[in-house]
Amino acid sequence: MLVSSGLGAGRLAFAEGAQRSERAGRRTARSIAVRAAKEEPAKGYRFDGSMQRWVRDDRFEGKSLTTVQPLSGTAYTVWPVMWDYLNSKGLKQVEEEEAQALVNKGAVIVDVRLASDYKSEHIAGAISVPMFRETAGDGGWDKVKRFVMGSLAMKATERDPDFLANMEKAVKNKRQQIIVACAVGGTLETVVRVASTGKSAKDPDRSFGRETRSLKACYELMQAGYSNVVHLKGGLSSWRYNGYPTESS
Repeated sequence: MLVSSGLGAGRLAFAEGAQRSERAGRRTARSIAVRAAKEEPAKGYRFDGSMQRWVRDDRFEGKSLTTVQPLSGTAYTVWPVMWDYLNSKGLKQVEEEEAQALVNKGAVIVDVRLASDYKSEHIAGAISVPMFRETAGDGGWDKVKRFVMGSLAMKATERDPDFLANMEKAVKNKRQQIIVACAVGGTLETVVRVASTGKSAKDPDRSFGRETRSLKACYELMQAGYSNVVHLKGGLSSWRYNGYPTESS
């Protein structure tokens, strides 16, 4: 291409440079989109006691706890390890409409809340297999837990060591599709979305999604060999709010 003046050559060079920058920008945007579509595994993490949540901290890579033995109750796997596992296995998370459609095809909703909460109200047709129970021990820390939680008008609870055994009694076929539900659901997602704009951004308060009992139950069930586990994102509260049927027993 012939250029009649130095000014024309400068304009051409500027235009070509702009085009290269635009193409590079598109490639970068696509690269970012691909990375954002996959949750990065937790290299290091720690529990932030002041905020009562797990946070990413790669200074602890290879040093982070994987299990915890509480002063009251049985040992358990820490949430970041569960979050990593559930993400790596591609845990399916559904909302009410899809959950109801799956139930219509034969799926079973498993309510993992306390038995007393299930009796008060639960999703219509759901079965009760509590992951936690009211604190049963009589040790010093058990008594402290009951006193503290009682002063807050709450129940002192601990993991039910018979959870998996009770699950095997309730659902004998480990290939049966089960939808796990608790009070609020929870999520593995680490971003928040603004409904009015449709935009999303990383949420520092959700380094490991939103930890709940139903997600923890999904982890334990999948570890135990249940091959068709689905998670109800909004739990009972969202189910009720959106007009889906509930019952008591």
